[in-house]
Amino acid sequence: MSNEPKEDGARMVPMNVGTWIRKLDLMTLRLFASITEERNIGRAAVRESIAPSAVTKRIQQLEDTLGFRLMYRDPKGTRLTAAGAIVDSHVKRILAAIDDLHHELGDFIVGVQGHVRLWANASALAEYLAEDLGTFTRNFPAVTLDIDEGDSVEVEHAVASGVADVGICSPPLDPSPKLSIQPYRTDRLVAVVSVLHPLANAEKFTFRDLLGTDLIGSGKKSGMTRLLEHAAAQLKMKYQPRYRVASGEAARSLVRAGLGVAIQPSGMVWPYEDAERVRSIPITDKWAERDLCILTLASRPHSVAVTTLTTFLTDTRNSS
Repeated sequence: MSNEPKEDGARMVPMNVGTWIRKLDLMTLRLFASITEERNIGRAAVRESIAPSAVTKRIQQLEDTLGFRLMYRDPKGTRLTAAGAIVDSHVKRILAAIDDLHHELGDFIVGVQGHVRLWANASALAEYLAEDLGTFTRNFPAVTLDIDEGDSVEVEHAVASGVADVGICSPPLDPSPKLSIQPYRTDRLVAVVSVLHPLANAEKFTFRDLLGTDLIGSGKKSGMTRLLEHAAAQLKMKYQPRYRVASGEAARSLVRAGLGVAIQPSGMVWPYEDAERVRSIPITDKWAERDLCILTLASRPHSVAVTTLTTFLTDTRNSS
């Protein structure tokens, strides 16, 4: 490598990407990264336990392969050309990806293990998820699960903010670009009514039918409220529940008392719960059949435990 600086980023003879793939090697990229960190070939050579002359030769070969001068060398050390700075940023990402790969594959040597923070809404837990997680923990006993319940908005926020590794909930109406969304299961909304209610003998409802009744709703910021407000707006109507409560169980208590109609996921209404006092009646609107989804952070490299869980849940959906 010449000691005399040439034009910054001076171009040599470039090679195509296929030649790059054949000629680039990870050890040379690591040496390049060490030089950029140490700013001195001699110190980089000591750090990597290799002769300085061998380092110089590898960097010259790297420049020949890429087709650009990557660094200048003078008595004070080394400095990157403009092309070298670009290569440096990519080399660091490549080496970081190799480190991640080594770490994740290492987990398989001793079997899948780890810890997953999972948030889910109540209907997913009641109808499908609890049973699926039971099967998962029997198949992967070395993976521990930290399970929290929240409404769909809270689940979405927990994943987007990094509080949860995995979320199971209704699809976000306005999903964050931070999120990766995969389908999990299908969930249907039903009207829960007292057997003494005037509508108790109905076989089915449309949402328009229900908007004229005394509705029992959840919190104003809940995912269910947002969904029902949006559905009412599509009908050019307003969703205005007469009562608001914090939980599905509280809503069903009001239903049993004959105070109104609750709209809930079918999974939250157990077949044997007050079977003689309440009825679950299907809502026929297309949007009332919803896909529960699996949320993860799109930008975060996932651990083996997280990847194994999400793969298990999607495979469970496909086999059901």
